[in-house]
Amino acid sequence: MFRAELLTLFLVILLVFTLYRDLLRPSFAFLGTAFLLIVFQVISPEEFLSGLANKQIIVIFLLIALTAGIQKNVGTGFFFKLFSQKLRPGKFRFRMMLLVSSLSAFLNNTPVVAFMIPYVKEWTKVNKYPASKFLIPLSYSTILGGMVTVVGTSTNLVLNGLISQYNLPLLGFQDFFFLGCAVTVIGVAYLSLASNALLPDREENKSEIMEHLNEYLVETFVPNGSKMDGMTVKEAGLRNLKEIFLAEIARGPKEISPVSPNEILMEGDKLFFTGNTKAILTLIQEENGLSLPEHSHVSNHGFFQLTEAVVPASSALIGERIKDSDFRNRYQASIISIHRNGEKLKGNIGDTKVQAGDLFLMLTGKSYETQENLKDLIIITLQGEITPEKKPFKRIPSLLAIGLLLAGIIGFVDLFMAAFGGIIILFAFKILNLPTLRKSVDLDLLLILVCSLAVGVALKNSGAANLLVEGLLHITHRELPLLSLGLLFVITLVLTSLITNAAAVSIMFPIALELGTQMGQPLTPYFVGIAFAASGDFMTPIGYQTNLMVMGPGNYKFGDYFKLGFPLTIIYAVTVLGFITWYYELI
Repeated sequence: MFRAELLTLFLVILLVFTLYRDLLRPSFAFLGTAFLLIVFQVISPEEFLSGLANKQIIVIFLLIALTAGIQKNVGTGFFFKLFSQKLRPGKFRFRMMLLVSSLSAFLNNTPVVAFMIPYVKEWTKVNKYPASKFLIPLSYSTILGGMVTVVGTSTNLVLNGLISQYNLPLLGFQDFFFLGCAVTVIGVAYLSLASNALLPDREENKSEIMEHLNEYLVETFVPNGSKMDGMTVKEAGLRNLKEIFLAEIARGPKEISPVSPNEILMEGDKLFFTGNTKAILTLIQEENGLSLPEHSHVSNHGFFQLTEAVVPASSALIGERIKDSDFRNRYQASIISIHRNGEKLKGNIGDTKVQAGDLFLMLTGKSYETQENLKDLIIITLQGEITPEKKPFKRIPSLLAIGLLLAGIIGFVDLFMAAFGGIIILFAFKILNLPTLRKSVDLDLLLILVCSLAVGVALKNSGAANLLVEGLLHITHRELPLLSLGLLFVITLVLTSLITNAAAVSIMFPIALELGTQMGQPLTPYFVGIAFAASGDFMTPIGYQTNLMVMGPGNYKFGDYFKLGFPLTIIYAVTVLGFITWYYELI
């Protein structure tokens, strides 16, 4: 048994290291860990598979589908008043945070942020304020609001999934609502006062691109008598070029992007290359049939559309090189620049391996459609105008679904049935359909959640949790429950800042269970403590997906999160620990 303890601890440490260093896709890292735990008989195959039938895990996917339907039904008109150009920046920020924290209490916060980013950026652009002053507050306020209810963040449901495997009472409405409201009010108040002073004033990537367009795009054309006339792109030798690629062809009023290798070139075609501009000029000097125009069609007509997109943590692109992903055909777009951690990446775009949080600046057609690839790319360029909604009755299905979900949150009906019923309502009103539901089933997320439960069970089964708790109690002394809870909270907080929140809560759950049992205390305060700690990542962009999502659009650096987030973390920790101590009478 002692060997099982050490083996389990070693595998968990290896998992944390792999996630922190981004050595493997998170889903593969979790799956590999779970497989080794089964091979070494720390857990049984039945214990692993039980996660697939865990009702709390299924609820997460029902809520994702429900959120997609409500978002589609509500439309852009709902946000019209929020984005009034007459608002002062402080009032706009406060109103934005109040809205998204309220929405995040009932809806999955990742799509809430994805939906809001384009509108926040558009408002800042129109009013000439830097988006960097608003996007981290957008993320932080959704995190805070997500703690008001059990459904506000998947972390709470993963924790309830772990609790249910041991047939213990689940955390309910009252365990989250009062404390969640307290941290949200205090957190939003702090962000309202501190954001403008502590966040940077940085130029948007898209604006920077427009000012230095010649560093990214070079226009050429096929002159009269060119040997390229009548050749395909491939025959002309314009495929698989080093350091550059053909991004788009303009043929009169027609725009061709992405460019197929079988596209036939014609006299007068304007060809736009992106990449290393010196390599493009070298290509032209080879007298292959291309010429440089005297007057740029780009600057004169602006036929192209620059579209920004963020790579979410669930994207299938992560780990792939751009040139191996068939990006242009797959997404009908051409990448002209990649920004990571607030910096533009240098070198050949095609050889770049995609990472979560990367910001792509893409050349697309004016009618670019994004709905098919929402899991892989989150488009943050506003498509269309913000207009007021003229048919408020269209929102009735969403109101019914949210009302039913609220009944489930409070406990009037089973939460699973409430989420299921909400989906049926949206189906009945033809807002949701089967293709939309299929898209909501993210296999990577399913693997992470199921394997997270397995890791939690392994720590308990092997005795590794007991070993860790013995060391913890030796440090804090058994007669000081508040000190033990505080240390448990801090460890979880540090862990969630380095890896995902689902992983953090899964690793810490068996430790919280063992600690509460050995202390002879009620288990609920310990579970609530790790729930709030696992969702309390305000110091890094990597521990919570919404932080990563706003990094590129806000042109943030790693330290920007710490500068604003460290004081918020202190305020958050003091509020949570003080409330738990008082509410659950730990003293």
